Amino acid sequence: MDNGISAGHTQHPLHYSFAQAFGERGADHEAVVHDADMISAVQFSPKGDAIATGDKGGRIVILQKVEGGSRARRYHRKKRTHKTPHISPRSLSGSQPDEEATAVEPPEFRFWTQFQSHESEFDYLKSMEIEEKINEIQWCRQINGAYRLLSTNDKTIKLWRVSEGSVRSISEYAVDLYKANRPYTHPHSNTIANGKARGPRQLEIPRMLNQGQSITATSRRTFANAHMFHINSLSISSDDVIFLTADDLRINLWNIELGGPGLGVLDIKPENMEDLTEVLTAAVFHPRLCHIFMYSTSRGTVKLCDLRESAFCNGWVREFEDMYKEESAQSRFSEIVASISDVQFSPCGRYILTRDYLHLRVWDIAMEREPILTVPVEASIALRLRDLYDQECVFDKFQCCFSCDGGSLVTGSYNSLLRSFSKDTGDSFSASASVDFVSGAASRRSYPSEELGQLRKDCLTVLYL
Repeated sequence: MDNGISAGHTQHPLHYSFAQAFGERGADHEAVVHDADMISAVQFSPKGDAIATGDKGGRIVILQKVEGGSRARRYHRKKRTHKTPHISPRSLSGSQPDEEATAVEPPEFRFWTQFQSHESEFDYLKSMEIEEKINEIQWCRQINGAYRLLSTNDKTIKLWRVSEGSVRSISEYAVDLYKANRPYTHPHSNTIANGKARGPRQLEIPRMLNQGQSITATSRRTFANAHMFHINSLSISSDDVIFLTADDLRINLWNIELGGPGLGVLDIKPENMEDLTEVLTAAVFHPRLCHIFMYSTSRGTVKLCDLRESAFCNGWVREFEDMYKEESAQSRFSEIVASISDVQFSPCGRYILTRDYLHLRVWDIAMEREPILTVPVEASIALRLRDLYDQECVFDKFQCCFSCDGGSLVTGSYNSLLRSFSKDTGDSFSASASVDFVSGAASRRSYPSEELGQLRKDCLTVLYL
């Protein structure tokens, strides 16, 4: 989606508009989606020039940004048809930027390649099947122009190298292949056995012919056999040397280049599982400090850990928990809706964004007692938790993120809604990202989120460059 960000003038919350859609449609203009084709993970590359998507079938599809595509040509033609506005000295000073000057050319992404990342496996020790569904994708730093990315399913993490190179073949040989049945010639002799001479000038260097470009995906390393439960988080450190993976009870550190077994830095599994009071829901590295990471729990707490304190993080350096409880949330569902489904750092690393079932919360790392902003995302359904519990909707997970400048908060909601909030004021903006909106049917139909009967459980995954 296009957010229309300008270099010197950005208003929050960011307003999004439709830019491009990917997918296949049938002849009846209905989306043809099989269960294996359902997208389960999406991630931009660090430079924003590629998008990697993973599906339930274990495949990874990479879309690459193209320069001067059809969308860019249409954009320039539309721009030329409009009359150029008068540029006043006041607009040159930057106090009131013109609408034409603040416009940004919409990007265009096209299919580049796809490959099978994971296959379904069977764990004979636990007698359970391991699905091939991709849970997380993270891009690594490029090496020699080749993309590198980490992908994980429930148990196994793989490091992939995706590169594009030219395919070359030999077009002419130094020896005529049609005379392969001639008498044997000694390699150090200039005289053939039949008496016909062959000198060094008759030898030619084989010529190579370029057959086009080829994209190859190679599995470089496999990281496995370290998690007893399903992996829910994958995060790479700022120095691109190590990465962490987290399941319900354990966090492991891995070295990208060396591989080998993972190092367990956190394990909250009690001796008696009946004493278990919380599980891990998400974990992420600091965007600038490679020794700091944080994790969230199902009790609504976020804990900040420093690897310099100890290699095994039994404790924490900061703990963030909102002690204020709303009266409407004081019910038997309060613990369920308080579970944090996603947690993210701001680009500068100073703020923390958490997402539970009903709220977005922004924390300052230097202030643990309360969040600096609490935004009710699902205020219209907060009073109908009993009905949502009967439909098992209260267990749905939503993701969140900051904008690239940290001024807006972005998250997904029901009915394929994209919600954007200002970090300073809490003002909101909503945009529909459903298939009906792309086809134009959304303009003829509304999505009243206050009506539980029309609540659709298609949660939207959000991410940002």
